[in-house]
Amino acid sequence: MKRLLMVSMAALALALVPMAAAADEGEGGQHFGPFAGASGDSGTCGPDWALDTFTRNFAVHENSDGTFRLVETFSNGHFVTIAGPSPNSCNSGTYNGSLVAAGVKGQFGGFLNGTVTGGTYNPNGCRATPGACDTTSGFVLAVFGPSAKYTCVDGGGSCSFFFGYFAPRQGLKSHIWINASPDLGGNRGDIASTTV
Repeated sequence: MKRLLMVSMAALALALVPMAAAADEGEGGQHFGPFAGASGDSGTCGPDWALDTFTRNFAVHENSDGTFRLVETFSNGHFVTIAGPSPNSCNSGTYNGSLVAAGVKGQFGGFLNGTVTGGTYNPNGCRATPGACDTTSGFVLAVFGPSAKYTCVDGGGSCSFFFGYFAPRQGLKSHIWINASPDLGGNRGDIASTTV
């Protein structure tokens, strides 16, 4: 039953990405993207556990208090693991406190949903400097300016996030990891080869 729940949660995470983007566009917000992305992926212990490639999109909505809601979605995500601590190794649980072998391949998708304060909204910011919006911080700088703060990067407010990672078995002890904010159920599962 627990395995079925984890598989369902990972499938839900991958399915939420296009739904979140479509909902944002339908609410009158401005859409930016797609932008190709690649980065290291840090786990609960801090060091990168995988290298990711993905497509990112942003949607900006003006709030009634002068702040902006910024939703960033990650789709078409693929990862390749780096040998070392598994992504959820610093949390307690059945398969946590684990290691992952190098070269495990899988897929992921998810989103960040936070608030931008400060700065001045410039909807042409991504066009002004090619490549400026290929990262979250770069997008905030290009579209809102250097004094803007985004709660999903700078803290200081709420940030909801949900990412689902799935790898075919490949000899893994655990092959599904949900990386989520507390309001969306928190972290659970792992991508782990062995238990330490």
